Amino acid sequence: MNSKRSRWFRWQHGQAMAEYWVTIPAGIIIMLSAAAIVQFITGGLTRTVEGLEYTGDMECEMTVPDEKSGPLFTNVGDSGHIIQVTLDQYDEETDTTTIAFEVTSGGRHAISHWVLALPPGVYNNILSTSEPYEVVKPDPTTGLYGIKFDTGYDGDDGGGSKPPKEKSASGIVLVGYSPRAVDSRTIIITLAGYYQWDITEVAVKASTEVFYSTITAPKYKGTPPTENDC
Repeated sequence: MNSKRSRWFRWQHGQAMAEYWVTIPAGIIIMLSAAAIVQFITGGLTRTVEGLEYTGDMECEMTVPDEKSGPLFTNVGDSGHIIQVTLDQYDEETDTTTIAFEVTSGGRHAISHWVLALPPGVYNNILSTSEPYEVVKPDPTTGLYGIKFDTGYDGDDGGGSKPPKEKSASGIVLVGYSPRAVDSRTIIITLAGYYQWDITEVAVKASTEVFYSTITAPKYKGTPPTENDC
C-alpha cells in the first residue's frame, strides 16, 4: 500500500513539475541555456590553454650537420707522405666555408705535386687558396680529376741528402745516406657556400712514383645548420 502511495506521489510531483515548467518565462529559460553553453565553452578553452602552456620540457633544437664520411688523416699509399684535414669552418655571415689540409712530404722522395679529386660543384666555388692550384681533367700523371697543387716540397729527389764520398781502408768507395728532412705545409681553401663532406680520392707524385689514397673533403653543397625558434 505504501509502495502504491509512493509511486502515486512521485507521479503527482512529476506532473506538477511539468505543469510548472511551462509557466517559467521564456527569458529565464534562454538565460539558463546560455549560461550552460558559456560554461561548456569556458571549460573547453581552459583545457586548450592548459595544453598549450610551456611545461619546461620543450627545448630549441639545432640541426646538426651530418658526420663526415671518410678519414681525416691518410698516409698516402703507405708512402710516408701525410695528408690531414685540419680545418672545416662555416661562416654564416659571409656564407663561406674555409677548409685546410696539412700536407707532409715525408717519404723517400719529396712531393712534386698532389691532387685532390674535388668535383666541379665544389672547385667551381673556390674563392681563394693559400697556394696556386690548377683544375685537371684529368691530371696526366695521376689520372685524377680535380685540383692539383704543383708547388714542390723541399728535399732532393734521390732519397736523401748525400754526404761526401769516403773510402774505406780497403779502398772501396762508401756512400752514406741520411734521412731526408720532413717538409710540411698547410693549404687553406675558401669556398662559397656550405658543404657536405664525403670520401674523396687523393694522389701524390714524388719523383717517378705515384701514390693513391682517400680522405674526406667537401663533396656537394648542402644546407647550413640553423637554430629553430621556440
